[in-house]
Amino acid sequence: MPAKLKKVGYSFWFQWMLATMSGFVVSLHWIEIGTRPELGSLEGAVGGAIVGLMQCLVLRQRIAYFWIWSMVCIAGWSLLGFLGIGALGWVAPRDMFDIFLRAVWGLIEGMKVGFVIGGLQWLVLRGQVPHAWRWIIASMLGWAVGLGAGWTVGAILRLRTGLFLGEVVGLSVTWGVMAAVTGVCLVELLQRDDRKTLFRLR
Repeated sequence: MPAKLKKVGYSFWFQWMLATMSGFVVSLHWIEIGTRPELGSLEGAVGGAIVGLMQCLVLRQRIAYFWIWSMVCIAGWSLLGFLGIGALGWVAPRDMFDIFLRAVWGLIEGMKVGFVIGGLQWLVLRGQVPHAWRWIIASMLGWAVGLGAGWTVGAILRLRTGLFLGEVVGLSVTWGVMAAVTGVCLVELLQRDDRKTLFRLR
């Protein structure tokens, strides 16, 4: 039967953070962090499937047709590879260690990623959550700030240690920032008192 969604709060935000970060960590079993343009549509599809599936575990009690979320994640990351942008959630810049340039490039490229991924995810939310368009903005902001910060941290650690592992830590920062920003938006969207739709749990 249709059921009104329960209010969500910090616990939901934490679950979203945990699911997203866990998805990224698990994906590293199949995807080796690389440099552009080494990772494209195939790696993006694999990574998108894993992260999307983990996020579905959180979304399944909140939205209908939650399983489509994983599908659009696969489509989004594959599309980024096809467009030549690449699977930037698993990519470190090649031979670029200027901190300022990394930060700026990360902001620009992150906005592209956020627009594509957020836009496709919006297709799942738009008929179920009022003002779902805000999700696209949150996705762009989360990925822009996240990728800029992550690539910057990666450069600093790699320069100081000489280890590529610094880039992995940097990308972990990227996913953490993105999850934190989008998690706040998702909580706000699901908490809105003026929602007019009842959701059927699948």
